[in-house]
Amino acid sequence: MPQPLVSVIVPVYNCRDTVARALESVFAQTLPADRIETIAVDDGSTDGGAELLDELAADRERLTVVHQPNSGGAGAPRNRGLERASGEFVFFLDADDRLGPEALERMTAMAERNGTDIVLGKQVGTGGRKVPRVFERTIERTHVLDPDCDLFPRMSMAALQLFRRSLVERAGLRFTEGLLSHEDQLFTAGAYLNARGVSVLADYDCYYWAAREDGSSSTQLGGAPTSDVHAIAGRAMAMVAEHTEPGEIRERLHYRYLLLEVFGLLEKRYLKSAGEERACTLKGCRELMAAWLTPALLERYAPRHRLLAYCLDHHLDAELTELLRFLQRGKRPRVRLDDGHAYFTYPFFRDSSVNIPDACFETGEALRLQCALTAMAWTDGALAIDGELQLRDVEEGAPEVHLVLEGGGRHRVECDVRPVTRTDTGISTSFTASVEPPQGSWPDGQWTVRLEMALEGHTLSVPVTRPRDFDLPPAALVEDGGRPRLVRPLPARGRGELALEAGGAFGPGDVRHVEVAPGPDGRLVVLCEPPPALTARPPSMSLLFQRPGGGEVLRAPLVPEPGRPGRRRADVSWAGARPGGWRASIEIDGVGGPVRVRLPDGGGLVGPLTVSVFPPRRVHVRLGGPLTVHVTAPLTALRRRLRRVRRRLAPGASGDQRNVKEGSE
Repeated sequence: MPQPLVSVIVPVYNCRDTVARALESVFAQTLPADRIETIAVDDGSTDGGAELLDELAADRERLTVVHQPNSGGAGAPRNRGLERASGEFVFFLDADDRLGPEALERMTAMAERNGTDIVLGKQVGTGGRKVPRVFERTIERTHVLDPDCDLFPRMSMAALQLFRRSLVERAGLRFTEGLLSHEDQLFTAGAYLNARGVSVLADYDCYYWAAREDGSSSTQLGGAPTSDVHAIAGRAMAMVAEHTEPGEIRERLHYRYLLLEVFGLLEKRYLKSAGEERACTLKGCRELMAAWLTPALLERYAPRHRLLAYCLDHHLDAELTELLRFLQRGKRPRVRLDDGHAYFTYPFFRDSSVNIPDACFETGEALRLQCALTAMAWTDGALAIDGELQLRDVEEGAPEVHLVLEGGGRHRVECDVRPVTRTDTGISTSFTASVEPPQGSWPDGQWTVRLEMALEGHTLSVPVTRPRDFDLPPAALVEDGGRPRLVRPLPARGRGELALEAGGAFGPGDVRHVEVAPGPDGRLVVLCEPPPALTARPPSMSLLFQRPGGGEVLRAPLVPEPGRPGRRRADVSWAGARPGGWRASIEIDGVGGPVRVRLPDGGGLVGPLTVSVFPPRRVHVRLGGPLTVHVTAPLTALRRRLRRVRRRLAPGASGDQRNVKEGSE
């Protein structure tokens, strides 16, 4: 029988309901069956799982079952499996988890392709299980001691990975026995520190990691005692120190242990314990900090952890308890801004009776500024912009606010700011800005609009965003060196970041609320709202009608309509107009060419209207779509009918001929 490529080791304790599924995921691998050996080690199961394993082994040549008395954790059964393993690689599978069908084939291929000793295959949490965030991308080869590798602080130390067996034997790696949790910490840390290289396979779901529904897994039941956890963490940190020099790489690797086994364990267990257990916890935390927490490493931690460290180091046990109670409530602290610094106001911030340094409270988290438009309109020759801003978590302050426009240059517009209101989530206020239309110093093109807020030495900037269903004002005509120029707020549709387009083209959408109605003296009246003119002398505008292919044009001035600001009116005479369809467009002097006019969507007709008796002319307009006036000449139509009648009645025209002619016409 050939040597297997992979030995899969499965520790089993009271997993009768799940172990068959776990083993079937091994038997279903795309790697040939003779390349895999499976070693299931029963650790004294009492739920019938041992008997089930024997039944499964009877039908599987490559499944070996080992029975032993209960050892109190997964470490001993994994070690017994390692003693029997003969594969080039070993993989540790828990009895309530399962493998993806291609997992072993993909992971072994990756290890062989890159010459790496460890492959961390993508893990997927099931049943509410959380997995480490290390699978954003596949990494062919790395090492935890490389300066740019951030794998170690983010990965789990669970040994649910592929290891080259020569690495395990060369480094003398074994699992800690008799512990409900943390039995794999020293094994996995030693493997990563001694490996020739590590691969991360992130583009395939290799391992489905389950949380037991009944909450009966070892970690769900509480895991190893605190004293054992601290002892293992101390040994692991000493192992890291043996492989590194003092400095950045050592601190990056040590970071995870103090984070999880000092600060994390305090938050998870301390308030639930009492008496001797509390004293043991404090003792172990202080010993680990004294041995390994350097000032540079302390700076890597969040304010809550620096506060816990200060309380531990200065034996502020009562303050430590109060701080942990605050953290347990899950309430995010407010932020105090002061001379360019930002501080979380955890309990005892600037409490003179305790004198905890401000540095313990200082946060480097980015402040969260939000801005929303509330109103926007062309007013008094400028674009008035109203909005609301919210600075989350900050407890107080009076911000200075500007709008910043950037395109072919940079312009700052001061905002009027209302008094600040304190809310459950921070502080909020509203603002108003008056943006003068871009002049000649503003090149044509798009200008982004951002909100800039300054408060207590902090300057924040966010895009001004158009909310959903917020109507932007139309494009406007501004005066630039004696000529009009179009300025358009963007985006035209949907949500997006606000911008101003200077010097854009005049388009059909810039003509709004078009109406057509009969006028006096047989004229046709067209009403519309062209772009508002923010100029001392508004440019002339004309309404043009043109026959397609005819080259003929009717032109009428668009003049302001009395009593209706922004509306313009054209009275068009159709006397003498040639029959046919006449298409309408609007022309603004100095702003591009004519632009087609569209009527609002809808049905119906205007007319037919008699617009001229001599020569006789009638017009009608179909509502909806491009504005087109249809002109007819009633007298010309009458003459055609008379000619047809005369031909039919002419002498010599037979009935058949008349019928033929009439039918042909």
